[in-house]
Amino acid sequence: MNRIDRLTAILIQLQSKKRVPLVEIEERFEIGRRTVFRDIRALTEAGVPIGGDAAEGYFIVEGYHLPPVMLNKEEAAALLLGGKLLAPKADKKTYRAFEEALLKIKAVLRYSDKDYLQTLEDKVQVLQFRHSSDTEDQDRFFPDIQKAVAGHLLVDMLYYSNYSESINQRKVAPLGLVYYNDNWHIIGFCFLRKQIRDFRTTRVRELMLLEETFDPCDYPNYDDFLKEQLSRFDVEEVTVEIRNDITRFISDAKYNYGFVSEKKGQEWTEMKFVIPDHHFFVHWMMMHGKYGRILSPPSLIKRAKELSREIFEHYL
Repeated sequence: MNRIDRLTAILIQLQSKKRVPLVEIEERFEIGRRTVFRDIRALTEAGVPIGGDAAEGYFIVEGYHLPPVMLNKEEAAALLLGGKLLAPKADKKTYRAFEEALLKIKAVLRYSDKDYLQTLEDKVQVLQFRHSSDTEDQDRFFPDIQKAVAGHLLVDMLYYSNYSESINQRKVAPLGLVYYNDNWHIIGFCFLRKQIRDFRTTRVRELMLLEETFDPCDYPNYDDFLKEQLSRFDVEEVTVEIRNDITRFISDAKYNYGFVSEKKGQEWTEMKFVIPDHHFFVHWMMMHGKYGRILSPPSLIKRAKELSREIFEHYL
C-alpha cells in the first residue's frame, strides 16, 4: 500500500471509532510507531483536526467528516457473503438492518459492479434445514440484549436453567455478548449468584431493560471468565479408520467433529480427531457401520461396544 492510500485508510479508521489506540494503527498497516507519528502529522498539516496522543489514542474532532466512502466490488462482495452467513444465525431485526445497509452500498456502486454483485447474490446460498424454535426465542430479545450490552443497562429476566429444569428471575449486568457452540451467550454479573455467569440467549423467557446503568470496571473481566470456562473442556485425541470408498461422503461432516489430519492407505484412511466428549462422536462413528472402526482410545472403543449392544437389544 502506498502512502497516499494509507493516509486515506487511516482517516477512515479514525472516523470509525470514538478513539483509536496507536497499536491498532500499527497492527492494521504493519508499520512502526514513528511511521504512524509521521502519518498523523501529515494529516494534521493537511487540515484534518486530529486530537489525542500515543498514550490515549487518536480521534478526529467532532464535526469533521470525510465525503461518502466508495467501496470496490471486492469489498461489496465480501459484505454480501458476510450477510449470507449471518442470515441463519441473526435475529430478524439485525438482519433487516444489514439488508438496508447493503442496499445503500449497492446504490453508490458503478453499474458494472452492481451487475457483478447481483450475479453473485443470485448464485450464492447458505442452506439451513429449518428455522428452529430456539432461533425464534432469540429473535424476541436479541435487540434489547444488544442495547443493554452497548448502553451498560442492567436487565431483569426470567431464565430457564437447563441444569435444574427451572425458571428463575435474574437481575444481570450484561458485560459481553459471545457466540460459541452454535449459540449466542450473555456473559454477565448475576446479582442472585453474586458472580459472573453464562446465559444462553435462547433460554431467556422474558427480558426487561432497567433504567439503572452500571460501570463495567466495577466487575471482574469477563474475558478471564471465558478463558476459565473454555479451559474446563478436556479434549482427547481419537484415531479411527474409514473405508476409502465412503470417505468422500464425509468430507464436510468430519470438520464438525474435530478433524485434525488423515493418512490414506490402500483400503482404509486413518483419521485423527480432537474431541471434548465421547457422546456425539461415537454416535457419528456408528452411522458408518462396518465401513468405520475406532482404533483409540480404549475408552471410546468400549463405549462403541456398549452402544452396539444397546442398539442390538433395542431391535431384538
